[in-house]
Amino acid sequence: MAGALIGEALISASIQVICDRIASPDFIDLFRHKKLDQPLLMKLKRTLLTLNAVLDDAEEKQIEKPAVRDWLDDLKHAVFDAEDLLDEINYEALRCKLEGEAQTADKLTNKVRNLLSTSRNKFYQSMNAKIQELLQRLEHFVQLKGALDLREDVGRKVSQRTPTTSLVHEPCVYGRDEAKQNLLEVLFDDASEENVSVIPIVGMGGVGKTTLARMLYNDNKVKEHFTLKAWACVSEDYDAIRVTKTLLQSVTLEPCNKTDLKQITLLESVTSEPCNKTDLNQITLLTDLNLLQVKLSEELSGKKFLFVLDDFWNEKYTDWNYLQTPFTSGARGSKVLVTTRNKNIASFMQNVPIHTLKPLSHEDCWFLLAKHANVNSSSDPSLEEIGKKIARKCNGLPLAAQTLGGVLRSRPDSEVWNRVLNSSIWDLPYEKSDILPALGLSYHYLPAKLKRCFIYCSIFPKDYEFKVENVVFLWMAEGLIPQAENGDSMEEVAKEYFDELLSRSLFQTSGNSSFVMHDLINDLAVFMSKGFCSRWEGKESHEVERVRHLSYSREELDVAVKFEPLKGAKCLRTFLSLSLKPYFRYVDSYYVSKKVLHNLLPSLTCLRVLSLSCYKNVTELPDSIKKLIHLRYLDLSDTAIETLPSVLCSLYNLQTLLLSNCSRLVELPADLRKLINLQKLMLGGCKSLTKLPVDMCELINLHHLDFSGTKIVEMPRQMSTLKSLRTLSAFIVGKSTGLTIGELGELPHLGGKLSILQLRNIVDTRDALQANLKDKKDLKELELEWGGEDADDSQKEKDVLEKLQPCVNLEKLTISGYGGKDFPNWLGGSSLSNIQVMCISDCSNCSSLPPVGRLPTLKELYITKMKLVKKIGVEFYGSTGSSVIQPFKSLERLEFCNMAEWEEWVPSGSGGVDFPCLQELILRHCPKLRGSLTCDLPRLKKLTVEGCGVLHDQRATTATSVKMDYKSLEELMIGGGIFETEQTLGGVLSLLETKLLSKLEIWSLNDIQCLPNINRLQSLSLINCPTLSSFPEDGLPTTLTSLVIDFCSRLELPHELLAKLTSLWHLTIFRSCDSMRSFPLGIFPKLTSLFFSECENLESLSLIEEEGVDENLSRLAISHCPNLVCFPWGGLPAPNLTSLEFINCKKLKSLPERIHTLTRLRYLKIGDLPNLESIAEDGGLPRNLQYFTIENCERLRASSVAEYWGLQGLVSLEKFGIGGRGSDEILETLLKQQLLPKTLQRLEISQLSSLKSLDSKGLNDLTSLSFLSISNCSALEKRYKKKTGKAWADISHIPCIKIGKEVII
Repeated sequence: MAGALIGEALISASIQVICDRIASPDFIDLFRHKKLDQPLLMKLKRTLLTLNAVLDDAEEKQIEKPAVRDWLDDLKHAVFDAEDLLDEINYEALRCKLEGEAQTADKLTNKVRNLLSTSRNKFYQSMNAKIQELLQRLEHFVQLKGALDLREDVGRKVSQRTPTTSLVHEPCVYGRDEAKQNLLEVLFDDASEENVSVIPIVGMGGVGKTTLARMLYNDNKVKEHFTLKAWACVSEDYDAIRVTKTLLQSVTLEPCNKTDLKQITLLESVTSEPCNKTDLNQITLLTDLNLLQVKLSEELSGKKFLFVLDDFWNEKYTDWNYLQTPFTSGARGSKVLVTTRNKNIASFMQNVPIHTLKPLSHEDCWFLLAKHANVNSSSDPSLEEIGKKIARKCNGLPLAAQTLGGVLRSRPDSEVWNRVLNSSIWDLPYEKSDILPALGLSYHYLPAKLKRCFIYCSIFPKDYEFKVENVVFLWMAEGLIPQAENGDSMEEVAKEYFDELLSRSLFQTSGNSSFVMHDLINDLAVFMSKGFCSRWEGKESHEVERVRHLSYSREELDVAVKFEPLKGAKCLRTFLSLSLKPYFRYVDSYYVSKKVLHNLLPSLTCLRVLSLSCYKNVTELPDSIKKLIHLRYLDLSDTAIETLPSVLCSLYNLQTLLLSNCSRLVELPADLRKLINLQKLMLGGCKSLTKLPVDMCELINLHHLDFSGTKIVEMPRQMSTLKSLRTLSAFIVGKSTGLTIGELGELPHLGGKLSILQLRNIVDTRDALQANLKDKKDLKELELEWGGEDADDSQKEKDVLEKLQPCVNLEKLTISGYGGKDFPNWLGGSSLSNIQVMCISDCSNCSSLPPVGRLPTLKELYITKMKLVKKIGVEFYGSTGSSVIQPFKSLERLEFCNMAEWEEWVPSGSGGVDFPCLQELILRHCPKLRGSLTCDLPRLKKLTVEGCGVLHDQRATTATSVKMDYKSLEELMIGGGIFETEQTLGGVLSLLETKLLSKLEIWSLNDIQCLPNINRLQSLSLINCPTLSSFPEDGLPTTLTSLVIDFCSRLELPHELLAKLTSLWHLTIFRSCDSMRSFPLGIFPKLTSLFFSECENLESLSLIEEEGVDENLSRLAISHCPNLVCFPWGGLPAPNLTSLEFINCKKLKSLPERIHTLTRLRYLKIGDLPNLESIAEDGGLPRNLQYFTIENCERLRASSVAEYWGLQGLVSLEKFGIGGRGSDEILETLLKQQLLPKTLQRLEISQLSSLKSLDSKGLNDLTSLSFLSISNCSALEKRYKKKTGKAWADISHIPCIKIGKEVII
């Protein structure tokens, strides 16, 4: 019953794929007919299988033996070369087949035919030579395996990890109180239907599963609750006998003896044969588990027990079933707590919900690290700052915090701590780190097929969010996914692989259906992929000669020099551009050197994945793209590509073509049908594209087609021949002679999201039934749209909708432009029992809504533009005269918008709560709605009311008649002039007394003069309230963190009120507070951002307290404040300011004093300051400035530039922008006197119409300059536009030049 896991070698899967290909009938037939050496091929296969036999042994030994690791790494590259070689042969065969078929109808002369034959013979002869060369390389590895003592069928080493115990050895556990409390509730719950509850704790290695289990196991209340307790460390060396013995010994407090002689004698008497030594061993193995389980069952009978099975790896359900058999004799309320990394394991053993253990917070990580590093209050204060940064590297993993704390223990030296901060956790010596062994196990025991997929993901940067569908097609393109034997598509197999990695905690879920890798798991992937995967995230040096997979950080200007190391990367398979890190400022355009497109990429002939997405200067592909015969994945999305070359259609291996948001693309190649392996074609957002190729129907392997957001209004004929389609963004119903909706019935595998458009074109309603939507079980989202024209036959439209009933699995339904007078019964019936989101819009003939209240899983409901609906009554809730049901059991979000005639909203009359789970209610532009909202919304967290008559009731006589009591309300947005009296306004403002209210937005209210008291508000926005003049008498709550005041001209803002806002982070004042002449600084301990705009009477920023400092203020911007003239004496009290802007302040004559003391300032922009006379004359500009822009400051003297600014010393300056009135003389001075720092990377010149030339010596002095931009400078643009002569020679050395809208790179 032992089930030790085996660590398979990474390349075992690659070798298996190669051998399967060699043995395939198609390949054998190819060799037989194409004059290729078949015996040589069989010898290659035998050699690979010989090497494969020792790979598992090599995988074990490589960690401790560098020579084995080198042998294994070299073998990997040889195997990869073999894959490329066979792929090249396969491509040539495919080319001959396709082009041969195309030529059968052509009459070729004998001369041409002989020429083609000779060319092909030369190709196959060269292939024979390459196979021979590869075979010799592989035979060399066979010779070396003996010297390295690599053996076949060697058993795996027993794990050397110390088994876990139940004894608590963590001095303090941080951040697990909530998890412990939740699990204690489960442990103490004895009301389970089954006697024994199995509670899995799932999480990645090192996240603290065992620690949490120990906390629970040793809790005093737990000890009292259970009669028996036992702890067993299962580990990867699964042995049911060992585990059962451990449990039995714990509950009996006696050791378990081996099978005694009486049992053997009994067996001999039954068999009439003596038992030899081998028999005795077998008897022990066969009978011990039975005896142990019987004994354990007896001991547990009628007793309440708690077992902990720690570190469970075995994935066999039958093994678990055998192991837990004795547990069932325990008393009701017994519990088995299992810790595992694998969610699949947890799924088959659980009978209560799985508890997924999340990483710790950064703060808790720091507490744990500090504890193990022995840091206390008497330690060097600088260690805490460094230590918190180190803790962030742990990314919530307690094991990492504990390990690093141990490394730093009793080493209170900031230099040592900085060294740890700046090094990789994986650089720690193996014997000093628990991290590599702990996380490495998760990799080591992956099957080889999953190892390849996991390691490939090392090209994704940390915190990079990826979608399953994107990763799946990358894996497929790289050949990491084999063809399934059971008939499943490669895509389905890839998704199974992805789910497996997710279940093993190697991937983690993120927001928006995305996934990420934990930082340390990412480090693990990088560690294991050294040598053939590379990720460029900065300017670090790279060894790329043997790299196979490359991703790089897409920058605004990707110049040629960045890619020079790739000239030697002839084996590169992946060239993937990604946006890895956020920039200091928003980058809306990316550019890549033309040399990359025309010179580099054609030389990378092994490429399988090529991404050039988001480069705005990619307008075409060179014909040399045809050299990339291995290419399977091409991403040109978000580029300026206009047309695709016809040679693209000779890339017969292409599986994925991504062209989303290529707004200039006008047509697809006419020969697109030749891409017979194309599975994914994405055209969404190609707004210039008007048609699909007429022969699209020949792409019989196409699985995914998206053309949403294009101008395509008609679909090609015979779309029904695309039987493999899995997703189709839209199906456009043709007019009388066009595509009928019935063809959808011929696409049985359609799933995901589908929009059926122009349903008004249906002539025969029977066609709708033939679409067979009811049987499309994989369809998750469905949009039914009738078109913009008014319905001419409402009964026909109802018949159509009746026949378009979708499958019960549907999760989202949108109905738009429907012209029937009512809805079919299925819309509120059991046929939509899984629906979660529904949108009903612009159904112009419907006077009532469907009974959607019956839908048990509906979470979001959107109703818009129902212009005949005047009353929403009981039918909406699904109530009938004979029965009362609980409506909207799951609804969390409800929105009504643009309901022009809606007057009345009637409750269901069910006697209970109509919306028991509703969390967000939105009412927009329902002008005739009267009365009050339902008063019973127990879970409502967010309420938005805009442009509606609701809450105003002309019959109301007291404020209480409109009072609402929403105790859970957290966010309230009200506006749009909806309140006609103080009475009704008071009704809604009573909501401000809700204790949990944290966010309030009020806009366009004409009747409000003073805000009432607001208790615990954190965010307040006041927009366009012209009558509002004051805040509450006792001021705003001290909990306020964000305050936005916009178009509130009468509002008073006393300094005393501001001084109490000690929690404020963000403050914006726009076109408001006309009485404000001065604004106080130095009183906001937490303020990080402060913005003023169009404050007409603001004259100064001042200090109330002489020593006041805004320590956290990082951003200050003042714009369009015409009367601003001065700042506090001595400068701004904001030592940590990073961004500073002054725009269009006409009276301002000088910047704040001592600006040079703002040593953290990175961004400085001044513009449209016509009276500005001086900048930084008392010490120069801040030394760490990175971005500096100056525009339209005509009174600035050029002479002061050299004398005061000190630009030469700003070695951190990356970008300098200059332009507008008065700037030409300043720029000439800067260049002629060479006053700009040599490290400057970007120079942007604008609106200098009179400037005729740039000083060449000054430009040549800027040795780091990579980008020069010239815009709205007519004379300069004319001088350099021709790109010839001496003028062009003066600037042509700059890698990227932008003249007007043209980018030369």
